[in-house]
Amino acid sequence: MALHHLCCCSARFRGMIAGMKSVPFFKAALAATGLMLMAGVASAQNTNSVGGAFEVARGAVKPELQTKVVSVYGTGTAAAIDKWYIIFYDPAVASHGRAVLVENGKISKTYVANGGVTYAKELTFDPSRITSEGPALSAAQSYAAKHKITYDTVHALLKETGLNKPFRWRVELLHANHSRGFVYVNALDDSVAAYQSPTAQKKSSSSDSEGFGDDVKNTFLGIGGDLQQFFTGERTVDK
Repeated sequence: MALHHLCCCSARFRGMIAGMKSVPFFKAALAATGLMLMAGVASAQNTNSVGGAFEVARGAVKPELQTKVVSVYGTGTAAAIDKWYIIFYDPAVASHGRAVLVENGKISKTYVANGGVTYAKELTFDPSRITSEGPALSAAQSYAAKHKITYDTVHALLKETGLNKPFRWRVELLHANHSRGFVYVNALDDSVAAYQSPTAQKKSSSSDSEGFGDDVKNTFLGIGGDLQQFFTGERTVDK
C-alpha cells in the first residue's frame, strides 16, 4: 500500500515537471525572470541619478516639504554624478533651507543650510519635474566636444533663479580641478541655452546666470571649511 502511494506521488511529481517544461509555462517563467532582472538593473543604474537622490533625500524632511526643493547640486566625473546636495524649503529654520547630502544612493548628512540668505518658497520646484540629469549632461558633453573643451569633472546645479526666468541646469566643466566654463541647459527640453567662459565677468550679457554662484557657495556652508574652499576658492565657514 505504501509502495503504491509512493509510486502515485512519484507519477504526480513527474507530471508537474512535465507541465513546467511545457512551452507556455516556460515562456511565462522566463519572461517573469527577465522582468525581475531588468528591474534590478534599472534600480542599480538609477541609484545615483538625480531622481534616485530625490527619492532618498525626501525621507529626511517632513512629507509636506518633500515637493519643495530650493536647489540641487551634483558633483562627479564626466561619466556620472555620485554626490547630490539637495536643499529643501523648510520654514522651521532661520534660513528656510534644510540640506541633505546623498552619496552613492544613501543619505550621508543632513544640516541647516546657513548660507547667509533666506530661501523663498516661491522659488522652489517639485522634484518630480526632473527625473534624470543625463540629457543635460549629454547636451553639455556635445557642446564641449563641438567646441573642443576637454574636461574630467562636472558640477551640475539646478534651481529656480526667478519667477519669470528659464528653468535651467548650470553644468560646470572642469579639468584637473580648473574650470573650463559653464554650459546652461534648459531643464525641460535639454537644449543648450548659453555658455559662459570661466574668465567671464560675474554678470554676463545674459542675466539668467545670476544667482547660481551664490547658491553654490551657500550650499557648502555647514558642510565644512575644507569642502567649501575646494569648490569655491573661499573659506568662510570656520573663520
